[in-house]
Amino acid sequence: MAAREAQPAESEPLSTEDLAILRLESDTVAGHTLKVAILDPPPTGRRPDVDALRARIAARIERAPRLRYRLEASSGRRAAWVDDPTFDLREHVRAIPGLGTASDDDLRRVCARMMEERLDRARPLWTIDLLDPLEQGRLALIWRLHHSMADGAGAMRLAEEVLWDAPGVGKPDGGSGRHSALVELREALAARRPGRLPGTLRRELRRSRNPSPFDGIVGTRRAVSFASVRLGSLRRAAKALVQGVTVNDAVLALVCGGLRSWAESRGDRLGSLRVRIPVCLHPRAESPAVCNRNSFFCVALPLGEPDSVERLRLITQETALRKRAADALVVDTLVRDVARMAPSLRHFLDRLTLHPHAFALNVSNVVGPTYIPSVLGAPVRALYSIADVDRWHGLRVAVISMGDELGFGLCADPAIVGDLEPLVDGMLAESAALAARSRATDAASARVP
Repeated sequence: MAAREAQPAESEPLSTEDLAILRLESDTVAGHTLKVAILDPPPTGRRPDVDALRARIAARIERAPRLRYRLEASSGRRAAWVDDPTFDLREHVRAIPGLGTASDDDLRRVCARMMEERLDRARPLWTIDLLDPLEQGRLALIWRLHHSMADGAGAMRLAEEVLWDAPGVGKPDGGSGRHSALVELREALAARRPGRLPGTLRRELRRSRNPSPFDGIVGTRRAVSFASVRLGSLRRAAKALVQGVTVNDAVLALVCGGLRSWAESRGDRLGSLRVRIPVCLHPRAESPAVCNRNSFFCVALPLGEPDSVERLRLITQETALRKRAADALVVDTLVRDVARMAPSLRHFLDRLTLHPHAFALNVSNVVGPTYIPSVLGAPVRALYSIADVDRWHGLRVAVISMGDELGFGLCADPAIVGDLEPLVDGMLAESAALAARSRATDAASARVP
């Protein structure tokens, strides 16, 4: 598949968010993400191969022109996304050769190596690699995408446009652009209401008194791991145990349980650990060019609390406070106002919010497809997301949903974090513990006359 014919030059200035993400890169931090789709062999028809994948994406790429944009940064001008006249899908959609039948360990090693490597800045910042075969006849698509091109929600929108067999299935109706603009205006005015900012700053910008166990000099090596749980079962168990709980609260409870097990495996005693929760603020009805607009809030995970239900209750209590106060929106409004008035202060604010004493690790949770997608007739068995660590935080957790599954992806500097398996096992054990407590609560209720 040769380079496409030359098109009229197109460009799009990098947004403030895109530039902030690029500034996170360093000699040891690559700044990209992975979306890992494990596919079952198609029940009928041809097994997907690299030629069929290239043909699929070539037929649809006009729906996602951002995938043809490369980064251009020249002295004296603001960096921009520029349409690449030499774009060639053969450079981006590739097969991984020579592994034979790949095991789960092989898949983790391949993903870790891809997190260590850099995307070629002379081309659009993404690749899709086909790993085939895996055990049980499956295959994997490993989509590497620079975070400056799209956040988690933006990546899922791109997957709907160019990869899944049924584009647009289950896509919510976001309403008209005019309605979204009015809603955004009302929210911005509310965020600037006098008296809101001090409380948000106390909660979101304060420093932790305890050193983070993941604070260290991040190197170039990466380790990754995966886990999955049933979304419906976790939601039902959490709602039966704690009033007002959300799926995100339950996700944080599983991470809390995993971190508690990890700390115990090392002989550490951690009372609490402050985590940062990214919040996506761009609705799916927005322009496809809007692929990064995120804020955050922070929550202290109660690792020292021995009871799993009480841990869930404490987390729910903290997140509810931050949602009532709209902390994520207030922080976003503050950052945007500062960027307009004094860009250099925006850089200072970014450094302040990313300091290792501001939070210990980042835990993101992205809503993926509500159905089970397929690629060229091959159903997606599992979907995971991996996001890179940054220069001051040696661990990152990314969660993505698909149908009734939640996929957990962990990325770490192994020199700082060590073995990830106690953390993964602890998350799965926490899920099982909440399910068991829910069943016990139901049984006790049934015995009450």
